Amino acid sequence: MPAEQWARASDGARITQVAGDYVTYAPGAGPAPRALLGLPDAPGTLVGRDGPVEELTALLAQDGPVVAVVAGLAGVGKSALAVATAHRAVELGWFGDRVFFLSLRGYAPDGGVSGPQAVQEMLRHLGVRDTDMPASPEARVALYRAELAAFGRAGQRVLIVADDAGSVAQVRDLVPAGGAHRLLVTSRHRLVAPGFAGRVLVLDELAARPAAQLLADALLRARPDDPRPAREPDALAEIARRCGRLPLALTVAGAVLAGDPGLSAGELGARLAEARSRLEALTFDDGGVPVGVRAAFDLSYARLPADQARAFRLLTVNPGPDCRTEYAALLTGRHADADAGAGTDVRPRLAALVRASLLTEQPVGSGRWRMHDLVRLYALERGEECAEEDGREEATDTFLDSLVFDTEVAGSVLGVDGRAAAGPGLPSVAEALHWLDAERALLVAAVGFAADTGRPESARELAHLLAPYLKLYGHAQEAVVVMERVLALVRRSGRRQDLGGALYDLGYTLLDAHRTQEAVERLTEALALFREGSHRAGEGKALNMLGSAYRRLLRFEEAREAHEAALRIIREQGIRHAEGTALAALAHCLRELGRLDEAIDAYRTSVALMREVGDRHREASALDFLGGVLGEAGHREESLAVREEALAILRDRGSRAREAWVLGGIADTLRDAGRPKEARARYEEAVALFEEGWGRRGQATMLGLLGVLHRQEGRLEEALEAQERACALWAGTADRRAEATALWGLAPTLSGLRRPAEAARACERAAVLFAGAGEELLAGECREQAARLDGAARPRRWWRLRR
Repeated sequence: MPAEQWARASDGARITQVAGDYVTYAPGAGPAPRALLGLPDAPGTLVGRDGPVEELTALLAQDGPVVAVVAGLAGVGKSALAVATAHRAVELGWFGDRVFFLSLRGYAPDGGVSGPQAVQEMLRHLGVRDTDMPASPEARVALYRAELAAFGRAGQRVLIVADDAGSVAQVRDLVPAGGAHRLLVTSRHRLVAPGFAGRVLVLDELAARPAAQLLADALLRARPDDPRPAREPDALAEIARRCGRLPLALTVAGAVLAGDPGLSAGELGARLAEARSRLEALTFDDGGVPVGVRAAFDLSYARLPADQARAFRLLTVNPGPDCRTEYAALLTGRHADADAGAGTDVRPRLAALVRASLLTEQPVGSGRWRMHDLVRLYALERGEECAEEDGREEATDTFLDSLVFDTEVAGSVLGVDGRAAAGPGLPSVAEALHWLDAERALLVAAVGFAADTGRPESARELAHLLAPYLKLYGHAQEAVVVMERVLALVRRSGRRQDLGGALYDLGYTLLDAHRTQEAVERLTEALALFREGSHRAGEGKALNMLGSAYRRLLRFEEAREAHEAALRIIREQGIRHAEGTALAALAHCLRELGRLDEAIDAYRTSVALMREVGDRHREASALDFLGGVLGEAGHREESLAVREEALAILRDRGSRAREAWVLGGIADTLRDAGRPKEARARYEEAVALFEEGWGRRGQATMLGLLGVLHRQEGRLEEALEAQERACALWAGTADRRAEATALWGLAPTLSGLRRPAEAARACERAAVLFAGAGEELLAGECREQAARLDGAARPRRWWRLRR
C-alpha cells in the first residue's frame, strides 16, 4: 500500500518536502533573507568585447540551452565578460533581482569549492539557514531544485553565475531543470562531459586596437591628465603586442605604468621586448600578493596530468608559429595516426590541452596547433626546468633532422637547385610545394633556432636547402633573414673559408629583396675573399652577381664588364649550369644597352644550357626574358610563343609569383601587338594572382599597366581606379621611384577626366619623389608638366567666377 504522510504548519510557517522528509520553517526561525542581486560590480571598461557580449546575451535570452560556458586562457577576461553580461541582463529586466554569483575557485591549490558545497552555497543565497539545511547532499540538491521550481511556477526567472569552475563536477548539480532559468559558467576548461549539455563560448585575446585602448584607459582612470596615451600611442600598441593582447597581462602592464608616472611606455615596451624576462616584467607587486601572468598560468599547469604536462613542455621545441600533429608526435614520441591506440596517439593529449585553454587548433580540424605567445614563454620556462627528464635535447635533434630531410626531399622534387626528382615514394610537385608553403615560417625560424641551440651544422644545412625555394617562389625577405643568420653564425665561427660563401649568399638574397646597395657591399666583400683564397668558381659567381647589382644601379658598362669576366671564369671551370645563369645575366645587360640581337643570342644559349642540365625553373626564366627582348625587336609572335612556354613550365612547378610576372609580360606583348582585349585579360589574371599574396610590388606594377591600357582605350574611370590602387600600393613599399612613376602616369588620366588641378598635384608629388630618389631630370619634367596643368586649370576657375 502507498504510504501517507501528513504535516501541519501553524502560525504562517512554511513546509517544504525534500527527498521524502518535511522541513518546516517557523515564522521566527524561517528562511534567511535572500542574497538579492549578488553580483560583483560590473567592470569599469570592457573594450573589444561587444561581439562576445552580444553572443552571450543572446544565449541567455533564447529558448534552448540553459547552460552557457565561457572558456578561455587564464587572464583572457572570462569573469569580466560574464559579470558584464549578467549586469546587462538585469538592465534588460530579464531576471529582476534573482541573479546569484558563486566563486568556485576551481584552480585553487586546494581544489576550490566542491559540487555539494556549491549547491549548499546556492541554498544560502536562496534564503535557507544552515540550521535548516538538509543533511545529505542529495537532499540539498533536491531542495535547490524545488526552490528554483517555485520561482518558475511564479513566472520568475533565475540566473546563476558560477565563476572559475575547474571541472564539470563543480557545476553539474547547479544545472536548473526546465527551460526558465540559466546557468552561466566561466572556466579555463571547455567543460564537456556526458550528460552535461553546455553551450561553450571560447573567448580569445583582444584585437590589436582594443588591447591598446585597454592600456590607455587604465592610465587615464588613474590620472585623467596622464600624457602618455596621447604622446606614445605606438609604444602602447607595442606593449599590447608584447602582452599577447591578453587582458590580464594588459591590466598588469597598465598598473605598472600607472604606478610609475615617470616610466615611459617606450621604456616598458623595451623591457617586454626581451622574451626571457617578459613574464617577470608582467608582475605587479604593491606589497601584498603579487599579481601576474606567470602565477595565473601556474594554476592551470598544476592541473595537468604528467603526460599532458610533458607534451605541453616539449611543444616549445618547435620554434614556428604553430605545430602540425606529425611534428607534435615526433617531439613527444607519440604516434600521430588517429587510428593508433589511446596510449600512443598524440591527438588526445593535444585535445586535452585545448580543453585546458593552453593550446588551440587553428583552424579546427587542420591538425595545426598554436600556443598564445605568453603561454609559450611559460611552457618554455617549464620545459627548460624539466629538460633532462623530458629528453629535450634528443627531441630537438630528432626534430631538426626531420626538417632537414623533409626540406631536402621537397626541394629535390621541385628542382629548385637543378634537375627535379620524381619516382615512387616521393611526393608530387603540388604536395612538395604545399608542404614548403605551409611550413615556411617554421623552417625560417628553425634556422635561427638551430644556431641559437648550438647546432650550427643543422642551421647551415637547413638554410642551404631552404634558400633556393625562398628565392624562386618569391619570398626574398625571408631569404634575407635566413642568410643573415647564417652569416652571423659563420662570423662567430671564424672560418674564413666559409665567410665568402655566406657573404655571397646574403648578397644574392639582398639583390632579390631590392636592397641593391647593401647587396653590392656584401658581394664586394665576398669577391675579395674569393680572390684572396684563389677560389675561382666563387670569384666567377660573385662577379656575375655584382654585374646584376650594377645593372640595377643603371651602371650598364660596369655590369657588362663584370658579366663578361664572370663568364670567362665559369667557362674556364666548365660549370655548364653557372654558364647558363651568367649568359642570361649578360643578356639582361646587353638588352639595356640596346644590343638586342646579341641579347637574343645569349638568351637562346642560356635556354639551351638550362634544358641540358634539366633546370626547369631557370629555363622558364630565360624563356621569359627571351620573350621580352623578342617583343622589343618586333618578333611578337615568337615572343608570345616562348613566353607561353615559360608560363606552362611555371604552372607545372607551381611558381605562382613568377607565373604572374610572365602573364604581365605576355600582356605587354599583346598590347604592343594591338590586341588590347587579350592584353587586358592577361593583366587582370596577373593582378588576381598577385592579390593572392604573391607580391605587393607585382600587384602595383600590373595595376599601373592595366590603368594605362584602360586609358588608351578611353575607359578613364576604370583607369583611375586601377592607377589609384597602384599608387597606394607603391606608397607602402618605400620605393620612391616606382611611386613617382605611378603618380606621373596617373596625371594624364586625371587630366582626361577634366581634373587638371588634381593632375598637377600628382605631378608635383611625383617631382618630390623623383628628387628624393636622385632622379633630378625626371623631377624637372614633372615640375614642368605640373606647371602646364596648373595653368590649364586656372583659366577655367577664373571663367567660372566671371560667369
